[in-house]
Amino acid sequence: MTEASEQISRNWDAQNEEALRKLILTVEANSQSLELLIAVCDDRNLQARMIEQYEAALREEGIAPFRVRLNPKEPSMRRSVAALVAAEPRLHSGEPAVVTVLNVEALLGVTLGEEKSEAERFFFSLQWTREALLRFEFAVVLWVPDRIATEIGRRAPDFWSWRGGVFEFVAEAGTGNENAAQSVDSVSLDRRENQQSERSAEELLGQVKALEETAPESALLITLYNDLGEVYEGRYEYGEALVWCEKALALSERKENLQGQARSLGNIGDSLRFSGRPADSIRYYQQQLEIVRKTGDRRDEAASLGNLGNAYHSLGQYQRAIDFQQQSLEMKREIGDRSGEAASLGNLGITNRNLGQYQRAIDFYQQQLEIAQEIGDRSGEAASLGNLGIAYRTLGQYQRAIDFQQRSLEMKREIGDRRGEANSLGNLGNTYNSLGQYRRAIDFHQQSLEMKREIGDRRGEANSLGGLGIAYRNLGQYQHAIDCHQQSLEIKREIGDRRGEANSLGNLGIAYMNLGQYQHAIDFYQQSLEIAHEIGDRRGKANSQFNTGLSLVKLNQEEAAHAAFKEARQLYASMDLSAMVERCDTKLNSLAESA
Repeated sequence: MTEASEQISRNWDAQNEEALRKLILTVEANSQSLELLIAVCDDRNLQARMIEQYEAALREEGIAPFRVRLNPKEPSMRRSVAALVAAEPRLHSGEPAVVTVLNVEALLGVTLGEEKSEAERFFFSLQWTREALLRFEFAVVLWVPDRIATEIGRRAPDFWSWRGGVFEFVAEAGTGNENAAQSVDSVSLDRRENQQSERSAEELLGQVKALEETAPESALLITLYNDLGEVYEGRYEYGEALVWCEKALALSERKENLQGQARSLGNIGDSLRFSGRPADSIRYYQQQLEIVRKTGDRRDEAASLGNLGNAYHSLGQYQRAIDFQQQSLEMKREIGDRSGEAASLGNLGITNRNLGQYQRAIDFYQQQLEIAQEIGDRSGEAASLGNLGIAYRTLGQYQRAIDFQQRSLEMKREIGDRRGEANSLGNLGNTYNSLGQYRRAIDFHQQSLEMKREIGDRRGEANSLGGLGIAYRNLGQYQHAIDCHQQSLEIKREIGDRRGEANSLGNLGIAYMNLGQYQHAIDFYQQSLEIAHEIGDRRGKANSQFNTGLSLVKLNQEEAAHAAFKEARQLYASMDLSAMVERCDTKLNSLAESA
């Protein structure tokens, strides 16, 4: 063990000893009256050691220790304690005693299908536990994992307010159980599903305020801060998300909580990447990767590698993206993470598609589809079908693309995925636009737009407006197209999506170019170029330079157009985009012939 590791271990030991000392003193003061105490720990071995130590210390003080395990099939703390009391006469004789309640962690991830999950029933029963336990005259120590402790405050607020103290025990990094850390891997390159969607910011803010007032350095705040950041991220409020995730990072660093640091760093990276700042996200993902390698969590290491790949993809550094995505894929296969393997295959498909390697992309999507079907992942299956549809559209096989996208749409409707349904409608709109059936494309984009407005998907709303704008432009309705792109631009600015903002500016430029307002078009292209340069988006820079060249040709500014096409060519070549390199060569040759 290194000197630094020894110091961290000593700090953990000191923190746990202090928490144990306070717990013993609290029990001693309440061994003949009802007092509920909550002990938080994610490591079963550490939990067992702490229980043995406080039970031994309390026996010396004449306090009898008892234990009861929660039955996952009948998850009522009241019934479990009552059954113990009925079996132990000393617990209703008035003698000093303490009851330790165990096995709450067994509720994590356990469900009964049609009925409420055991965890839901446990939280529901807690609301009525206070009154039922008032007749008992001893201290109760409830041991819970961090995740359960956080949920108690939200789902059983009366019970939580009744607690006599919260005592946190921190495990050394790498020794916790599987539920101690949360994966931050992306399911797609666009954005991951938000895990906190069912929780409101208002609920979490209330919990944060209450805990900050009573225990401002509580490790539970790391979880709450991250939960709150993820809620804001799901609402596209990236600035607010960053505020809370940075608070989580600062607290986890002070507490030397490596798992909290890893989750916080990943969330900060996600918010930066989703808001169009992939270059800034990379250093946070890199730090996250270093930490999860220290803790030995292979699942989170694979997730971090995938996030780095997605960030480099957003920067147009496709080969580097593939290197990270391939590492992520191999690791997920090694640890048997089939769902993660499918996600990595999908991301590799997207990157290869953007490289113009369409058949290879289709191969990846087909493997993703097969795994999703094998493990019964209906959402993943629908996503794979949608990806195959996009790939076949890019290849010009429009009817085949429509077939896949229609299957994806139907499946998303079956499983109630409203956001996915809206995306499939938009993809169908894009395909009919490529077919030249612009009115039908508009119908699909309009349906997509209405649904995204209904569910409050602001980024999706902006994308649907962009799709409508392109369809109207192809119909020759340029002013209508400009209106749609302007609305899209405003939303992207509102939610802080810098990459999306650059795309909308580029689309406005194309619309004005079609109107013959070439200088106005160049102004928009330059604004788009500035943002692409700022966020490190090479593909965006290349597109802006190429489009600028087209407008400069119309203005008979051949020398400036030549420079723009040449710059675009260099950028496309650096990304191995051979088709775009050929288009630049065609424009450069045409300029040379007319000189």
